Amino acid sequence: MIGDDVVDLGDPETRPGAEHRGFDARVFAPSELAALARSGDRRRLRWIFWSAKEAAYKAAKRREPGTVFSPSRFVVTWDSSRAGRVVHGVDRYDLTVDVAAERVHAVASAVRLRGRVLSAAERMSSGDAATAAEASARARELAVRSVAPALGLPPGSLRIERDGRLPRLVRGSRAISAALSLSHHGRFVSFACLLDALPEAAESVA
Repeated sequence: MIGDDVVDLGDPETRPGAEHRGFDARVFAPSELAALARSGDRRRLRWIFWSAKEAAYKAAKRREPGTVFSPSRFVVTWDSSRAGRVVHGVDRYDLTVDVAAERVHAVASAVRLRGRVLSAAERMSSGDAATAAEASARARELAVRSVAPALGLPPGSLRIERDGRLPRLVRGSRAISAALSLSHHGRFVSFACLLDALPEAAESVA
């Protein structure tokens, strides 16, 4: 189970003061509010927390399709090493956050899964703002371009299809054994992919 989320820090939605009144109180858990109050860069930390919650929600949705996104119930702990944890009820998700000058990219994966995690975020062209369809296509292109070499395949041999609301990698007529997440916001697109994941308990028995 994996999820990712990218936030464009230059988008009008993320500029200082752009959030709705009471946003922090509705979205963040008490421990997160305390961390925001202590932070020297409250705005950046706010979107790190938000991106982490979104990423963990996507992973949780794979595990349980009925999961509802209640942001304050996805509780984030994150440190200066850019790694952390998201807790949602009894579930735990490992978290990595890649913070650049203009964007935040978070990747969350179920704690009891191990496998190769591939992820990337990149900026689209600096021209006119992309439509949602164009951004989605760019995210798919980035994922295929990144995952294919890791599998020893030419990019043209992979494509992404929808399995319900979830994206999946396909080669020919067969799905690749991988969990895939795609994201886009503002000028940025991203992906995360968990390859050959097995539960730790099952792997240890083998």
